[in-house]
Amino acid sequence: MANAIVQGLLLGGLYALFACGLSLVFGVMRVINLAHGDFAVVAAYLAVLFGGLQSGWLVVPLFAVAGYFLQRTLIQASIDRGPLTTLLVTFGLSVVIENLLLQLFSADSHSLSASSGSIRLTDQISVGRLSLAIFALAVVVLLGLQALLSRTGTGRLVRAVADDPEAARLSGVAHRHILGLAAGAAFATVALAGLAFGAYSSFAPASGTGRLLYAFEAVVIGGLGSLWGTLAGGMVLGVAQSIGAELNLSYAVIAGHLVFLAVLALRPEGLTGARSGAVARRSWPSLRLARAVRQAVRAKARQPDERARGRHPTKRSWWPVAGFVAVAVLAYLPYAVYSGTTDTLVNLFILLTLATMWNLLAGYAGLVSVGQQAFVGLGAYFTLIVAQNGMSPFTALPVAAIACGVAALAVSFLVFRLRGGYFAIATWVVADVCQLAISRVPALGGGTGQSLPGLSGIDPALLSAYTYWGALGVAALALATAWLLLRARIGLALRAVRDDEIGARSLGVRVGRARRVVYVVAGMGCGAAGAVLAISQLNVEPTSAFSVGWSAQMIFCTIIGGIDTLEGPIIGAVLFFGLQQALSQYGAWYLVVLGLIAVAVSIWAPRGLLKRLAETVR
Repeated sequence: MANAIVQGLLLGGLYALFACGLSLVFGVMRVINLAHGDFAVVAAYLAVLFGGLQSGWLVVPLFAVAGYFLQRTLIQASIDRGPLTTLLVTFGLSVVIENLLLQLFSADSHSLSASSGSIRLTDQISVGRLSLAIFALAVVVLLGLQALLSRTGTGRLVRAVADDPEAARLSGVAHRHILGLAAGAAFATVALAGLAFGAYSSFAPASGTGRLLYAFEAVVIGGLGSLWGTLAGGMVLGVAQSIGAELNLSYAVIAGHLVFLAVLALRPEGLTGARSGAVARRSWPSLRLARAVRQAVRAKARQPDERARGRHPTKRSWWPVAGFVAVAVLAYLPYAVYSGTTDTLVNLFILLTLATMWNLLAGYAGLVSVGQQAFVGLGAYFTLIVAQNGMSPFTALPVAAIACGVAALAVSFLVFRLRGGYFAIATWVVADVCQLAISRVPALGGGTGQSLPGLSGIDPALLSAYTYWGALGVAALALATAWLLLRARIGLALRAVRDDEIGARSLGVRVGRARRVVYVVAGMGCGAAGAVLAISQLNVEPTSAFSVGWSAQMIFCTIIGGIDTLEGPIIGAVLFFGLQQALSQYGAWYLVVLGLIAVAVSIWAPRGLLKRLAETVR
């Protein structure tokens, strides 16, 4: 056990290397880079191309320059449009990078050769030379960043821009240039982390997700906004994983996740104890409060005029009639077309349900989640559990939805302790924990999954029709729920929270309650979609059920269709489905194209393609 603790402490150096760049970017620009881990993997692959670790002298400066220009162009453009756009843009970049690496280098693992060997301290404890070197590198990098920020003129300008960018700009500081320099320093640390990771273990195109989650956990455990806290958090995370691996090799990752969730539940500000803007607060400075009240009153005064002009989508009287007619027509399709067509439409309805739920979360409640795949997977597995106990999978649909709602309610008390991008990654961690936990239950098929019982005696054509009607019913219910929710009083509260949370609180809106209701509803909708997915595939497998690809798809549909509109998810789901059918033959390239489209739409058409087109025509 002593050796495991020592190895975990040294492993914390690697996690601190990953975490310090993430912490620096957030501290200066208030940006959570969801492509952080993927950029580190890119650095490792560049080292492979350039001849190994000795090419670090080229890779690190190259990354610093790339970080500067990326911030001055893409990231700055997303910052100008708001925090939601930065999350969507970096998530799109993550999808692009992973699938581009997959196409260029295949899914095979690579590694960077490094000198091995160890130093034996006692009969039971030995220290790897490489692990010791990585830990020392992490300390040197943290010392260098601290010296840069506290002892140089550039560092003082970086801190000034981070504290008050508007005041710095009015004082004549070239704030965009300063932000670019900070991004360059952060990307240089990302390159170092990628090189260290490539030397420490093998890597593949999909390795970036795990690195992002570990970096995020190290930042939260150590303390948001603290550079040295990232080292402390990395060491705690490393020790947890090493002890978990000592008990059972498959427990390593989940042990680290559980420690993170424990810290999040008991001490969300982290070990250093310094609160940050990423941690939910209950008090606000009086000056900001007064300004928020004025903005909220003005916004409230404008609402009657906007409704009179018929701008509010939930007030359109033709929505219920149009929806009823559409559902009636679509319900007749199994009598008019072949089962292959209805089977294809089942996937479209699942996508529409997911997009509608994510639109409720991000578009109206301001909750950007990249972990909704947790409820997709849980819905599928709740259906399997119910079917294993003798109930029909179709009658299990409402049971799965309710169970996912209960799970979402419990999860909300953890993830709602964080804000913005940190909330987004926390939901991702929860999804990963769900997958790892279910993969270790033999009764549910373990990591290979399980066939869904109870459907073998149904005629295939009839089963196809039942599945289609179930998917159609879930999609129609999701849209109807969203429409009714937004027409109710809570709908007004959600828009107030999204537009100005401080002002909403000052007017007495119960922000936490409103968001929790939407989070539970979204969990139920995604769970119902997961249940339909299990029925349509006749099999449940953890890797596909809990894939982050589900979040990527629902985000993409909402972006291109138009966020914070009821019709946005419908338009987006149809467009995405058409692109998917047209480009799926090109393998991972179609995901690269979709990711690039998502990035472009997020920046240049944040209200959706059709609205952008309509504005251009006018």
